[in-house]
Amino acid sequence: MPLFIQKFLLMCVLLLLSSHNVLVVHSIFGQDKVHVNVYNDLPGNSDLTLHCKSKDDDLGIHILHHGGQFSWNFGYSLFKQTLFYCSFRWNNELHWFNIVESGRDGCFLCNWYIRQSGPCRVAAGDSPDTCFPWNK
Repeated sequence: MPLFIQKFLLMCVLLLLSSHNVLVVHSIFGQDKVHVNVYNDLPGNSDLTLHCKSKDDDLGIHILHHGGQFSWNFGYSLFKQTLFYCSFRWNNELHWFNIVESGRDGCFLCNWYIRQSGPCRVAAGDSPDTCFPWNK
């Protein structure tokens, strides 16, 4: 067998083994699911109506009072891109945002605070909030 093919096959085997090990490590530490929490952090005690969907799932319409929370989880996969998009309505405003984007987020516990200026992902500890503008 030519050396090039041997090296190529070795790389394929190593890639598969490393992917498997990553999934096993995530499963051992309870990280085989992504948990998403969305909080109403609007000013003035405004109620927030949200409606989140993916290509395969419609999570329904939910009304969150100020400080209220809506949560869901989904299975994590290295090989599948996941996208959940949500609409957010309060008073006379309507906005939308991709609340989960596999390539952007990389979190297993994703805490989102919905603010008038846009959604902010809040990490645990002393990490600063990561805020985004509303999608146009």
